[in-house]
Amino acid sequence: MERNRDRYRRSPHRPKYQRKEPRPKKQFIKKFREVIILDILLHGHPEEDKPSWSKTPISQVLTFPDFVLYEVKCNKESDIKVQQKGTYEEFLNQNKLREVIKKIDYKDLTSTSKALIQPILENEVLNYEEEFINFFNNSTSITPRMHSLKLLPGVGQKHMWEIIEARNRQKFTTFQDISDRTSMSHPAKQVALRIIKELQREGVKYYLFSKTHKYE
Repeated sequence: MERNRDRYRRSPHRPKYQRKEPRPKKQFIKKFREVIILDILLHGHPEEDKPSWSKTPISQVLTFPDFVLYEVKCNKESDIKVQQKGTYEEFLNQNKLREVIKKIDYKDLTSTSKALIQPILENEVLNYEEEFINFFNNSTSITPRMHSLKLLPGVGQKHMWEIIEARNRQKFTTFQDISDRTSMSHPAKQVALRIIKELQREGVKYYLFSKTHKYE
């Protein structure tokens, strides 16, 4: 009897269950999101250890206005071009882009993508001027010692108070208005540089514009 009972006893060294590793979150781009092509790798990544014929054609893209980088499968038979822009749905319907492979960081960009991203961002910041003017007009302190304006490259304590005092007198209406009434000569460029820093992620604690840290 004792021998039969032992058959049903669980081994003391055998866990009741094994915890499964969490699956990586599947990445996707919302269909209405605007996308711009930074680079096209028709033969996949050069460092990928596969025969060239078996590599997946890839595009590196930047989305707006959430400013996130992705690698997306593309159709090498299509007429897709670098710096081409449209909604993700339009690229899908035209059979130029396919499904998302993964979200990437700045360090994963090709040299072509890195060369293009700043001028592209400066141009897109101008396209979304109203949204960024709202930031200059309504930005607040993040902590008692850190104002969000000071996260912009080149903006220190003096510039911060200059901007705050100017907007308190009258709200800014355009980037040119900011340049005319403060010592900030290139606000669109400074916003673009801040977005690049957020995409680089190293040493970044606070995110003003990019949602890259949220899409993990």
